[in-house]
Amino acid sequence: MPAPNDSQPSFDLNRLPSLQALHSFYVVAQTHSFTKAATELLLSQSAISRQIQQLEDHLGCSLFERHTRKVILSEQGMALVPVVEGLLSSLRSTFDATRHGIQSITVRMPPTFARRWFLPRLANFKRSCPTLEVIIDTAWFARPSFSTGDIDVLITYGGGNWPGMEALHLLTERLTPMCAPSHLSLLGEPPVLGNLANCVLLHSNIRHSDWSLWLNAEGGYDIRGISNQVFDTQDFAFTAAANGYGVTMGDLSLVADDLSTGILVAPFKRVIETGYGYFALFPARRSIPDKVSIFLSWLRTEAGSES
Repeated sequence: MPAPNDSQPSFDLNRLPSLQALHSFYVVAQTHSFTKAATELLLSQSAISRQIQQLEDHLGCSLFERHTRKVILSEQGMALVPVVEGLLSSLRSTFDATRHGIQSITVRMPPTFARRWFLPRLANFKRSCPTLEVIIDTAWFARPSFSTGDIDVLITYGGGNWPGMEALHLLTERLTPMCAPSHLSLLGEPPVLGNLANCVLLHSNIRHSDWSLWLNAEGGYDIRGISNQVFDTQDFAFTAAANGYGVTMGDLSLVADDLSTGILVAPFKRVIETGYGYFALFPARRSIPDKVSIFLSWLRTEAGSES
């Protein structure tokens, strides 16, 4: 049976708990669930439960309060979290540093951001940081897990407020219609707002919210395209527009190359800022791993050069 609770868990330095048990504890603390932790670590729920019990026996205190649908950290568990987090972070950094002398950093980002903004700058990053390898993860639909080393940095779209996270602003969303040069004849010279009714309108979200914002700003509340085509990424909508299929609502920050080469054109003068954009997120901690600091510094420089 666990000993009476103390305010802090204590370690016997002559007999440390297993790294697997500490890792399991940390994932349970992040997910508030033995079941979710088991799924994330590819272990059985009973194995997770057994490791936590062994750790509690070792420390002589209860680390969690068990409830029907979730587990909650006890006072002693909360005290242990930053200790284990620091240990896991230090181990990951050490292993990275000894792996052929090259560190790796895993960055999750939306596919369109990766293809349209990040990849054109990847060679520049490699020149600036030759000993840091970037692993690009575009599984934007997956729940990010910083605690298990799943990712180190998350680049995402939003309004800038993520509790418990530090957010580095990269790009401000600036929207305007875009199409292939061959499509300009349908819009007129100069382009007429009402002529959008003769075009296929391309969308990257099922609510058509980007088009609605821009049309409302232009006073074109009732304008509807001849038809609509929805894609699950902006990149597909940009590609369809470039091939003359229709007119898309595009973020100027993501299509600068296509606009400069004339693959796409922006026929209307109005550009609207939505209040959203792209941000690099990482956990709010007292110390940031060196590789994350290096990567964020490079991102800050690249994003600042476009401001």
